[in-house]
Amino acid sequence: MPHSAHEATEHTAKLRTLPSVDRVLAEPALTDMLDRLSRSDVTEAVRRAISGARDALIADRAAPTDSAELARIAAQSLRSLVRPSLRPVINATGVVIHTNLGRAPVSEATELAMARAASGYSNLEYDLDSGTRGTRAGHLESLLCAVSGAQAGIAVNNNAAALYFALNAFCAGREVIVSRGQAVEIGGGFRIPDVLRQSGARLVEVGTTNRTAAQDYADAVSEDTAAILRVHSSNFRIVGFTEEPSLAELRRVADEADALLIDDLGSGCLLDTRHFGLSYEPRPQDSVAAGADLVLFSGDKLLGGPQAGLIVGRSETVDPLRHHPLMRALRLDKSAIAGLAATLHHYVVGEAVETVPVWRMIAADVDELDARARAWRDALGAGEIEPAESPIGGGSLPAETRPTRVLGLAHPHPTEAARLLRQHEPPVIARVEHGRLLLDPRTVLPGEDGCVIEALRDVIGAPP
Repeated sequence: MPHSAHEATEHTAKLRTLPSVDRVLAEPALTDMLDRLSRSDVTEAVRRAISGARDALIADRAAPTDSAELARIAAQSLRSLVRPSLRPVINATGVVIHTNLGRAPVSEATELAMARAASGYSNLEYDLDSGTRGTRAGHLESLLCAVSGAQAGIAVNNNAAALYFALNAFCAGREVIVSRGQAVEIGGGFRIPDVLRQSGARLVEVGTTNRTAAQDYADAVSEDTAAILRVHSSNFRIVGFTEEPSLAELRRVADEADALLIDDLGSGCLLDTRHFGLSYEPRPQDSVAAGADLVLFSGDKLLGGPQAGLIVGRSETVDPLRHHPLMRALRLDKSAIAGLAATLHHYVVGEAVETVPVWRMIAADVDELDARARAWRDALGAGEIEPAESPIGGGSLPAETRPTRVLGLAHPHPTEAARLLRQHEPPVIARVEHGRLLLDPRTVLPGEDGCVIEALRDVIGAPP
């Protein structure tokens, strides 16, 4: 604050350099905002920019006084109002199922089905034949049964909900036997022991972290045993001196205990991953064939559809869930039902590898990826083509990768370059490894290559 008449005069002179609100509003930087937002919102942003500059000047700090600069500051503060927080990005990391980037992109048919369901009315809970109330569950059940071989199936809003639902419905107040090696955290602080406690079930751990035998389960059975729960390690792997019983062995233990056998698969893989050079990933249809009473898996991840938790199994174990009070709280909305139905249809007709993006990415061969990476380099006039590995990621096939080719770019500040790519429109998400910027074409969708090249030109500064 000024301490003399001279200082006060200087501060007054500085404050007089600040432009009027009207003058800032007239700057070209705010033209677009005035077209898209109310004048009062834009005016308020300008007032905040001027006020901030005034406070800085009073405190003897540097501050913008130019009307164009203040208009730019006001426009920047308004962008959050005109640009949604949830935005499409280009995934050039090579991680196929990227949890932070929304996991699985859906097929064109799935996208269209979801948009159609959301944009108008539908027969969500209306029977077109009788003209009376119908059920939303009927839109998915035949498809779920067709892909899994189960007698019945329902869908809830995610696989964590599916597990909680099954435990609460059938095991509340009773014991559930789980291997110590499967009492795990599956992401985001979601831990199997916590889920059991919240559901009302009591956890009984058996075996050790790396070895659990069928006899360990049998020895733990009591009159209070409601279920044996198997949890597939879809986001980690224990190797070496290990043992775990097959589902068929657990089925025999469950039969002797008169208990349910619940198999939580997580990733929702319906195809044989060995055909793609990957290790075997348990499939719902295999679990159903092995005799699991309830099989739980995700609608996104390796299935490649919208987020959902799918529950299939015998009619006598699935049917009670339809009328459980939690069903209404956990049910899917119309868009997710439409999208999931379209995705499952790809599997029913045998076209998943060609149409479901995650499988199309997994199936892409090195020659195809090499050609795309070279096209990026040639268009950019910079970079080198390098061999690399694309992780499957996203709580599916832990540690599994597919060979790829990436565009590697030397940059004096690669982390800053990656940040600038993220700030581009659309944002491009790349990897930084060993001081180099890496972009993997495996996870860049068809039609996005041009956007990648444009973003790299803007950030790297290569000639067009």
